[in-house]
Amino acid sequence: MHTRHASIFSIIALLSFGLTATTAIPQTKPSTTSSPKKSSPVVARTIPAIKCTDPDSMAACKSFKQLVEARDPRLMDVLVGAPSKYGRQLAKYYRHIAFVCLAKNSDDFKTVDFSLPKANSYRPFSFYSSVDSIKTSFELSAFLGPSTPTHPVAPSVQDQWFNEHLNQEIYDTGEVDVHRYQDGLHADREMDYGKWSRPSETQNDPTYDDKAMFEGAYVWLAGHTGDDKDSPDIGDDPEHAHISITDGIVYVRYRFQNQKGGNTDYGLSIQESTGRFTETYTPSDTEATEHSGACMIFKQ
Repeated sequence: MHTRHASIFSIIALLSFGLTATTAIPQTKPSTTSSPKKSSPVVARTIPAIKCTDPDSMAACKSFKQLVEARDPRLMDVLVGAPSKYGRQLAKYYRHIAFVCLAKNSDDFKTVDFSLPKANSYRPFSFYSSVDSIKTSFELSAFLGPSTPTHPVAPSVQDQWFNEHLNQEIYDTGEVDVHRYQDGLHADREMDYGKWSRPSETQNDPTYDDKAMFEGAYVWLAGHTGDDKDSPDIGDDPEHAHISITDGIVYVRYRFQNQKGGNTDYGLSIQESTGRFTETYTPSDTEATEHSGACMIFKQ
């Protein structure tokens, strides 16, 4: 499957990973009465003990449980946020959220995680556009420095993405990550870096934090690409994750090369409030298949 390596983070994005971990809130299964034994470097990064009781997702759950109990560093970063030298001070600006979606009848699970900006981290567009280094950092983060290997994104298009805004909106930036684990091993990582937005009148109102919208740069890019658009190809890469969060639903889609040598279009949608998810696989040469289930939810 298509694998992405560590991305370049902007100044704001670096801050978004500065959250220290607190107890996560799972959607289902985990017990809140006891915690597994912790090693000293991760004493503060605790999560409830994981209990696997659903027979349909038993194989995936056991692999997830094993990784949690071993305090696998990559998975810990997914569940509670990567540690940062900025420490707990940034907890007032961001809230880390992670979904763990277990496959049925397969030792396979996916995670989706992000740092949700809180009300006081948003700024009007003029704040970001006033400093050239911020613009450059955002564009490099969004378009992977500054292009993907086979689908270069023109600098003018990057500028267009950065400059596109609504005066009645306020913004913050960050990334949403997707990881896949198969047979207890990390198999793939995808991400999309983009803009969080919300109405300007809600800037200091925390009740609107969970209603913010996220549009990944490649979701934006896909909307400007195609025969019916002004430019037939401005660099959209179908293998790059296209991620958006709107109306309480997380949407992920990307393409990967399957074992038969063809392409498969993958789609994942997660209901934020309940963790219910649906994923679809659409190979280029066979009919689509669909799976559904419930993700565990971990929140700082």
